[in-house]
Amino acid sequence: MFEITEKEATGEVAEIYQDIRETMNMPFPQTIWRNLATKEGALQWVWYSLKPIYQSGAVAHYASELRSSLDVPSISTIPESAFNILGISNQDRQHISEFLDSLNFGNSQNIIGLSALYSDPSDEAKTKTFKNPAKRKYSDLPPLIDPDTLGKNEKALFDLINQIGQDVSVGFPPAWSRGLARWPKLLPIIWNTLSMIEADGILEQLKQKTKDEAFKNSSILASRINKIPPPKIGDQVLEQLKRLTQGGIPRALPVGLLLHKLFYT
Repeated sequence: MFEITEKEATGEVAEIYQDIRETMNMPFPQTIWRNLATKEGALQWVWYSLKPIYQSGAVAHYASELRSSLDVPSISTIPESAFNILGISNQDRQHISEFLDSLNFGNSQNIIGLSALYSDPSDEAKTKTFKNPAKRKYSDLPPLIDPDTLGKNEKALFDLINQIGQDVSVGFPPAWSRGLARWPKLLPIIWNTLSMIEADGILEQLKQKTKDEAFKNSSILASRINKIPPPKIGDQVLEQLKRLTQGGIPRALPVGLLLHKLFYT
């Protein structure tokens, strides 16, 4: 088990999930939070330590700057006729767009927020104040796919897609691929698009820029976190957060931004 889902969550875990949704302005807590919930004391330590910088609007401010700074390649949006041939309805397209937009919004916050937990503090902008973004409106999005429920060929292509640009394993499959696997006819298009930007070296450049911009701002926020004692597995949790913020999200964010351009005009 790599996560405790929202449906399975009870007690303090369910309360923290709700707090994350409200504080981060998200329709769901992303996989990293649900994965931390499987480790004793980890979710509580990470969230209560970092909530002040999310709650202040600081993380959202720098996350917006990060998304704007990434020069994702221009790409032609899939035409409506192609979606019709693939059997992808207008409602499906809306769900895909909202799902990717939410992931990009959350990933850009989490790479900055989570890395603040292990970054060396900077004295820059210690007194700066931030404004919280306007509340976002969300539909009821369908749940993520369990990869094991995919057919043989779909699962094989799903695994190939998840290898594109992957540097390290973070302990769970990326949410963007689990979400889009609900529409398996899209998998060949996703594989082709991501394979091209990897072959051209564009994905690697975007990953590096994502890290550079995020870590500059996480150091600024590191002095603002709530320093509480870590659980016994604190070192293990930090190592996972490093793999995620230095490998997982630097790949997921530009991929998510690119796919949003591909699927939504």
